[in-house]
Amino acid sequence: MTDELLAALERARAELLDALADVDADLVTVPGVMEDWSVRDLVVHVAAWAEHASHALDLASSGRGGEFDYSSQQTDAMNERILAEGRATSPAAALAREEAAFVALRDRVAALDPASRDLRLGNGDTVADVIWYDGPEHYAEHTAHLRAWFEDDPDE
Repeated sequence: MTDELLAALERARAELLDALADVDADLVTVPGVMEDWSVRDLVVHVAAWAEHASHALDLASSGRGGEFDYSSQQTDAMNERILAEGRATSPAAALAREEAAFVALRDRVAALDPASRDLRLGNGDTVADVIWYDGPEHYAEHTAHLRAWFEDDPDE
C-alpha cells in the first residue's frame, strides 16, 4: 500500500503541474479559480496541506501520533490562514513552497514503515488516511478546479 500511496501522490502532483503549465502568467494572481482564490493562492493551499500531512507523519514516526489532533472543524480556519499566507506570497515563492512540501511528503511516504500505515493518530484517522486526504485526493481536487476554471474561459 505504501507503493500505491507514493504512486498516487506522484501521479496527482504531476497532473497538478500539467494543469499549472497551462496557466498564463498574467492570470496567476487573478481571483476566480475557486471562489476568490487565485492560482497562487491554490498552490500555497496545496503546499500547506502537504506540510500538514508531513507533520502527521513526523509525529507518527516519532511515536507521538496521538498528538495529531486535527479535526475537520478546524479546516475553515486553517484555510483562511493559508489564504492570507498565499496572498502575501509571490507566485515564484508559492511554487517553491509547493515543491518543497511535495518533496518532503513524498520522501516521508517513501520511507514509511508499512506497519505504520494503519497506525491511528490522535484524531482517529490512520496515517494512510491523512496521506490520502492531504496528498493525492487534495491535489486532484484542486487540479480539477484549475482545469474547470480554464475550460470556462470565454475568450477561447
